[in-house]
Amino acid sequence: MLILESKKSKLIERLDEVALGSLDKVSFKALLRLQVYFTGRTHELMIEFGKQAQAVLLTHGDADGILDGVRGFKAQSDLLKMWGDTFKIWQDEFLQARREAVSLPYGVMAVRHERLIVESQKSKVESGLTFDSLTEAIEDGVFKPQIDVLLNAASEYLYGDGINLSARIWKVEGAGRDAINNVIMQGIADGDSAWNIAKKLEQFLGAGQNCPRWTSTRLYGRTASDKSAGDTTGLLSGNDCDGRGVSYNALRLARTEIQKAHALATDKLLAAQPWVEKEQCHLSAAHPEADECDDVISNGEGGNGIYEVGTIEYPLHPHCFCYKTAVMMDEKEFTSQLNGWLNGESYPEMDEYKSMLGGDESISLMPDAASLAVWLFGDENKLKGLLQ
Repeated sequence: MLILESKKSKLIERLDEVALGSLDKVSFKALLRLQVYFTGRTHELMIEFGKQAQAVLLTHGDADGILDGVRGFKAQSDLLKMWGDTFKIWQDEFLQARREAVSLPYGVMAVRHERLIVESQKSKVESGLTFDSLTEAIEDGVFKPQIDVLLNAASEYLYGDGINLSARIWKVEGAGRDAINNVIMQGIADGDSAWNIAKKLEQFLGAGQNCPRWTSTRLYGRTASDKSAGDTTGLLSGNDCDGRGVSYNALRLARTEIQKAHALATDKLLAAQPWVEKEQCHLSAAHPEADECDDVISNGEGGNGIYEVGTIEYPLHPHCFCYKTAVMMDEKEFTSQLNGWLNGESYPEMDEYKSMLGGDESISLMPDAASLAVWLFGDENKLKGLLQ
């Protein structure tokens, strides 16, 4: 644990490399890395289940590799248990991915808070974190209760289907069970071999065999110049990771819910930060064709997608990866107002902000930037450690 927290501490320090005005874009990049990682992980789990299913079906076949009614029932029972175990792993990692997505905007605010408020009141030495305080805060950050509230709110959000998150998860899990039942029952009725039944089940799962390798390359195999340029081309495209059947349904759910959780946190924190004046909407690099997102970007103040905070609610549609950045107050102007507030002048927005922090505006929030730092700078092992 101490080694892991020490590595997180070093990654948090690297956030000093990010310009104040680039933090929202950096958060979006970290979110894309989270999405890419979980895409590969979903395909990986489905591929592994397919391999295990094949072994079970071949084991239960007779000498000619055929599944009769009794053998088919035993295979079906084993596969449904295996599916339940696999889906539980997927669900746990998906729910943790949502938590990570919500944590990213808090990391953005933590860095801004450090530079605009903490460092304006104290010297670097005085406001620096000790290793012990960082470890304690990472385990139980300032914003953990707020993150829990946001995740619960996101869970109850209703889309066009009129159902909440738990029901959508149940539908995906049920689709896998239906696929298993249908393939086995049809195979038995047709007198098909266990091998052919396994291949048909693989088709229903719809996982791309090359997807985990492709996503790993996108996350860890790009050149230094690609990374420094913020290259996100192709991060969420490519036939290997399109998915079909159960894999597609799982990813459609995961991508939309991860984006929704991140968007809710972004909206809450843009509204809470006194130095944020407006929001600006941007198209993602993965935007395939014109839709309502383009209308949002081309309207608003000056036709530049600039709106009052909270005007636009992302995601606008399933698989929507568009995002917002803060339109910030002039730094000198904010510093002047902050100093006036510290000297007793009225500044209601800072009063509300201080209340959100629990009554102490001088506290460092940098431990809450751990997820942002890890998803932005972390290697494969660090990313796996967050979800598994």
